[in-house]
Amino acid sequence: MFVKTESANLKKKYRVPGLKNKIRLYLAALFEVPFYRFGELGNILYTIGKNIMEGVVLYTMFTMAENELKVAAVLAVAVKYAYPGISVISSNYTSGFIDHLESIANPPAQIARLVKAQIGVGCGQALGGIALFCCFPPIFKGLFFALPGHNYILVALYLLHHILDGSAQILEGRSWFKIIEIILRNGRSLQLAENFWVIYALSQNLHLILGQCFLWGSLFLTSIHKNQLTSLTVMGGVVFGLGLVICAKFILPLAYYRNYKDIGANPI
Repeated sequence: MFVKTESANLKKKYRVPGLKNKIRLYLAALFEVPFYRFGELGNILYTIGKNIMEGVVLYTMFTMAENELKVAAVLAVAVKYAYPGISVISSNYTSGFIDHLESIANPPAQIARLVKAQIGVGCGQALGGIALFCCFPPIFKGLFFALPGHNYILVALYLLHHILDGSAQILEGRSWFKIIEIILRNGRSLQLAENFWVIYALSQNLHLILGQCFLWGSLFLTSIHKNQLTSLTVMGGVVFGLGLVICAKFILPLAYYRNYKDIGANPI
């Protein structure tokens, strides 16, 4: 009886917001919580950069692998069977890190360690982006085409990209979620705390929509200029995407060490 009464009270107190209110809550989190704003900015820029690179590089790389190097099947099989291993190992280490972190009762100390983890995320994704950039046909041919076994160098580079970027994404998924759980769900604003999952879901959906738009947009431009891969449009797009991938995830650590750590301020 008590459980039913409590459940009824909760339903009266909380109503799921409509789409407009969800957007308002997301914007409120961005404007009211600077730490969240810096992290979300990095996530959005990374999403844009990565999908631009994938739209250009993957299409042209697999075309080269199939028509010139004859290793397209090897690329697909290598990634298919390597990625589960990457996921298992990374998840194991990341879960241990998060469990150890939660044993610390001091939220600012948790934030400090999570920011260091974000630096590791930034390094992994930056190196993964460079590995993918090296798979872009004009770059790959300029660097590796004269070497013996260059076809398997392409396989190794693409696999390295997945190892670095995949491991970083698994760590980032856990560490970023923990950060926003501390600063939003357990933060100062009751409204943001009550709508934590709404804000989180809207953020994920925004990243997905942005990613698809830039992926298909860059793929479309690449298909138009597929015979001119060194043109300003294609090469400029890849370099721009790489720049975003390299820099994006360092925005939050830089903001933390500049605005919070040195002056002793509390980001939550």
